[in-house]
Amino acid sequence: MSSSKELLSYSLELLKISEVRPHEEVKTRNLSEIMNSIKQVGLQLDPVIVDEKTSVALDGMHRIRAIQELQLKRIMVARVDYSDPRIGLERWLRAIRYPSVSKVEELKVALKLKRVESMQAAMKMVDSGESSVALITEKMGLVSSIRAKGIERFSLIREFDRRVTEFETINNFEMQNKVESGYAVLYVPEPTKEEVVESGLTGRLFPPKSTKHIIPLRPVNVRCPIELLNGRMSDGEATSIFQELLSRMAKKMMPAGSLYAGRVYNEPLVLYNP
Repeated sequence: MSSSKELLSYSLELLKISEVRPHEEVKTRNLSEIMNSIKQVGLQLDPVIVDEKTSVALDGMHRIRAIQELQLKRIMVARVDYSDPRIGLERWLRAIRYPSVSKVEELKVALKLKRVESMQAAMKMVDSGESSVALITEKMGLVSSIRAKGIERFSLIREFDRRVTEFETINNFEMQNKVESGYAVLYVPEPTKEEVVESGLTGRLFPPKSTKHIIPLRPVNVRCPIELLNGRMSDGEATSIFQELLSRMAKKMMPAGSLYAGRVYNEPLVLYNP
């Protein structure tokens, strides 16, 4: 589908599930709900966004895993040019509400945290690469003395997750309000597109909920029948039927800020079957 100057182009396709490369781990407790939905509805509703050059998946990790667990052979994807600067990449941060002194002390040991002069100083050290991760509150900043590089920087998130089971994932814009409300925030480096691709190609995955991609023309509600995914027909036959279905689907542009499936999207959507 062609895009305007401000938006992105994509192509909807069926890929072998073995060809799609996730870059992030999943939370297994969310899988059963997605698997049950696919089985009961008999559809993959939304395509997984993948890099057209490497087939590294940018989002939809739970859908990928669910389709693997259901032993389906194909998956519906939207291929995009990941090198396009209009595709945004952001970090998720983890926030603990009113952490106990004992929990902070536990994290200090596990992440080798040491105190610095302020929250702002801790953030600056992480952003500059001087430290791999920080724990910040309104009154203090703690930075890790572990000097990890590249993807290994994000292994410290996994150490945090082993010790904190209840936390909120927030974006950069929410952080100030959270720390002013008594939260402690795990401040992590911004991931890069190169690290995302490396993670997908090598299988050294990011922890769950580490990255957030902004796709400036995201297709949703495409509704691919499970019969095209289960492998009982040839690749050519499945592709032909899928393209025929697409040619008959109505589409509607939805602006940034639209609500779809209980979530507000910050990017424009293309709603199929409106």
